[in-house]
Amino acid sequence: MSSSTNDDPLIGNEFGGYQVESLLGEGGMGKVYLATGQDQNRIALKLVKKDYAADETFRRRFSREARIAQTVQHPNVVPVVAVGEQDGIPFMAQQFIDGESLGDKLKREGKLDIPTAVRICTDVAAGLEALWATGMVHRDVKPANILLSGSEGKGYITDFGLAKDTQGSILTLPGQALGSMDYMALYALGCVMYESLTGRPPFGDVQGMRILWAQLQDQPKNPCELRPELPEEFARVMMVAMEKERDKRPARAGEYAEMLAQAAGVASAPGPASAPGTSEPAPGPPDPAAGDSIRSSETRISDASSLRDEED
Repeated sequence: MSSSTNDDPLIGNEFGGYQVESLLGEGGMGKVYLATGQDQNRIALKLVKKDYAADETFRRRFSREARIAQTVQHPNVVPVVAVGEQDGIPFMAQQFIDGESLGDKLKREGKLDIPTAVRICTDVAAGLEALWATGMVHRDVKPANILLSGSEGKGYITDFGLAKDTQGSILTLPGQALGSMDYMALYALGCVMYESLTGRPPFGDVQGMRILWAQLQDQPKNPCELRPELPEEFARVMMVAMEKERDKRPARAGEYAEMLAQAAGVASAPGPASAPGTSEPAPGPPDPAAGDSIRSSETRISDASSLRDEED
């Protein structure tokens, strides 16, 4: 345990009605703790850092994340059990997934076998389509935001702080790039599969802002060059989510997962999520696996008004 963890004043104390046990992780904007509620159930307690909690725009963004997350009930989406604020610090309590992130798994194993990667893609795609059925699109799909539990590694999508209302625009802070550069666009599902199967993200050898240009203009290296044992047809299908032209990409995240499953010769992915209150499939988003526009998803954000996606 690091000295910073030992010095954390929250550990061993109560916050928001939860007994804080340990630090699970820390990002630029918040911390996540393992905590226990009065019902003795363990939860993941997500707290906003003080600097961001003091910013009204960020507070609105976090509040929206929590509100959206509470409406989504799906076996591949981590459920939110409580939302609140203490001492001016907003928090969110989510079900604790006893396992690891896909990012941790990749750090340990390097790359995944094809059936495991396809199963995770199927789970994540189902979660993304559940979000779409509620009118939201996740904008920070990356290995760290995919949780795996159980012996079979069931996949869950989490962290909706970058989810976008399909009828509105994203809230952000001036001059701040939103999301992780390698995975910012919704075609990140394809990026995640690429890294899961080759052991490195697309354009993993490109540094800094050059990644943006690479995402816009360049083709990732053929996966078979990085992993020769990959079947060529499977590698081709894996790349379709990262096509630059919208018409060449799958219409839905579930369709992409289904194509991968068929190319791999494994069990097919489930169909699209149903629209709320109906038995009909939810209409596909402009592109849940790739985003409305790679251009608008990959640019540095200067202010909130610049965040309305481009229409083709």
